[in-house]
Amino acid sequence: MDVLNQLQVIFSDNSNDSINGAIPIGTLFPEIPITSLGTINDFDPVDFYRLTVDQPLTSGIALQNLTGDVDVAVLDNNGNLIARGDNLGASNEAFQATFSTPGEYFIDVFQTAPGIASDYELALFPGSANVNVDLNTTDNSNDNPNTPTFLGTLVPQAAAISQLATINDFDPVDYYRVTVDQPLTAGIALQNLTGNIDVAVLDSNGNLIARGDNLGASNEAFQVAFSTPGEYLIDVFQTAPGISSNYELTLFPGVSIIPPAPPVPPVPRVPPVPRVPQPVNISIDGFIDNTDEAVRNRENTAFVFKEDYLLNATANTPLTIGLISNNPGFDPLLEIYQIPQGSLLESGQGQIIAANDNGDGGVNGRIGPGVVSDIPGVSSQLTLSPEFNYLLRVTYTELPLIGSFTLDASVDNGFVSLTRVFLGNPIGETIGETIIGGDPFINGLFNEGNSF
Repeated sequence: MDVLNQLQVIFSDNSNDSINGAIPIGTLFPEIPITSLGTINDFDPVDFYRLTVDQPLTSGIALQNLTGDVDVAVLDNNGNLIARGDNLGASNEAFQATFSTPGEYFIDVFQTAPGIASDYELALFPGSANVNVDLNTTDNSNDNPNTPTFLGTLVPQAAAISQLATINDFDPVDYYRVTVDQPLTAGIALQNLTGNIDVAVLDSNGNLIARGDNLGASNEAFQVAFSTPGEYLIDVFQTAPGISSNYELTLFPGVSIIPPAPPVPPVPRVPPVPRVPQPVNISIDGFIDNTDEAVRNRENTAFVFKEDYLLNATANTPLTIGLISNNPGFDPLLEIYQIPQGSLLESGQGQIIAANDNGDGGVNGRIGPGVVSDIPGVSSQLTLSPEFNYLLRVTYTELPLIGSFTLDASVDNGFVSLTRVFLGNPIGETIGETIIGGDPFINGLFNEGNSF
């Protein structure tokens, strides 16, 4: 379900303009986000929300989709300030707050000056429990490679190791130490960033092994081979003076590095038994309503509505896709985009390789063998290559009040699948992380669930 359909919009509601009238927003649990929509203006200059915390944890606080300079603050049960946003103008706010003791807390969304009005979306992204690190504390105890903070011993397949801290002009570098008892690989992630800081992995002699290379406030994620037992250093640092950022450093221990086994003598090859072709057909139901996003398609420069599906099928096999709907006035266009493996599925990215508007025979739109394309310069024949991801986009120019459609995809032999995706929507506990499709690696780290 679209997240926006789960939110309650509050327009000029003065019932929560004081702590005593704060609206309950729920109980904060690890890994479960909470969101709410509201409006700030001269008639409703402040909104208070009451939050319950059953166990110590940290949470990302975001105030977004702003049209004016409003701000947000987190208060304890006595009204004392814990954390607040500090961006100017209509910039989105994003920071972390540590709820160190169970109890009630308050979130205050307010005007920064009379006359300012703005809608807003308040979002809480709880992290892991039992974290007692104050991100606003400047800690210079580990700013020297001779005095690193010990994070622990990396053990294959063990739980991830995480550390929260802050980099700024008063604390421009943090060194951490890990030990390795056996050769292994590990994923290194630097996330929840608000500024351009970086991370590097060094051996015990200070030689560089690996480092992140993303620009700006982008999260860092890469893999490191710890090839010999011993001690290693992890260095989190400013990329230039004046930069400050909170961060979460996480290590994901992977598998042991095992020396290759001696070669096995070749076994005589047994000819495979020929497979009998098995046709495969799948169907997925789509729903037409006001949650669909607006884009431009190849037929019309005006805005149209869309739904997106991640498409996967047997490579180099002719593929047929059809769309059927009983909704009067529903005029869909089918488009197939080819996207490199490991790329972000973002609007406007990818190369169109097939498209069609007409279907005939009771089908609103069809792509497949023998279909003649009505889109100039674009084929209506489709086979997939294994080195790419594929995005199926359904666009339509008229929006019925409500309705549905069915997508059919089939191959004569092999497999085929369709998965609904929402481009550009944040997922997980990390603010700003977008959906990635196709390849089972997310920013270089293996996603064991293969989910999107």
